[in-house]
Amino acid sequence: MKSWRSVGVGALVSAAILGLSSGPVTAASKAHPFIYFATSDPFLQPGEAPKRNDITLLGGPFARDTAGGAIHLFGVDYTGNGLIGVTYGRDVYDLGSGFQLGGVIGVALRFGEDDDTSGEVWTGVRLKHQGLVIGNVVISPAFTAGFSAVTGETQIEKERELRYDGDASFLGFLGPELSFRWGGAPNLEVTWQLHHRSGAGETFGNMGEGSNANTVGIRYHF
Repeated sequence: MKSWRSVGVGALVSAAILGLSSGPVTAASKAHPFIYFATSDPFLQPGEAPKRNDITLLGGPFARDTAGGAIHLFGVDYTGNGLIGVTYGRDVYDLGSGFQLGGVIGVALRFGEDDDTSGEVWTGVRLKHQGLVIGNVVISPAFTAGFSAVTGETQIEKERELRYDGDASFLGFLGPELSFRWGGAPNLEVTWQLHHRSGAGETFGNMGEGSNANTVGIRYHF
């Protein structure tokens, strides 16, 4: 026969396991496997409306590489210049299967060793997915496409203006992105985005490549 001590220890261990597994995980997430693709926000509480607005504080260094090289993050030829900015985004249409279509507008200050300080404003259409859920963490992809205007070009943009005989003051904007969110703080997420200004094959400003910055941000949903 088991002693009261062994029974008590077993009960305490069982309670601890149950307590940990029920932490900040919602009732909806308990009905899913450990890893799955979400078709709706996995951290919403029952009866809670989806949050469609977000604000992101972001910043990061510019790279000499083209977009194909800069997107690798590591082993990139970074410059001593960077940007810091803020964006406002809103999800407008639920496309189903976890996809959301909306818009983004952002402003940034560009500065550094080789560059005169300049300002940038950009806007675009954003397509994102609710993401891959792994336990109590969500990894969500997004992509923004639109336009970018600056008050002055960076040194890299000036060099490319000479190469293309173009004008980098108004270019296309592309922003592939990954974000990471934890169930314990469901309204916050950490983001990575490639901030890519492009002439889109000389469609804008008679330019090819414009500039690329790898940015990291903190996003708040409301």
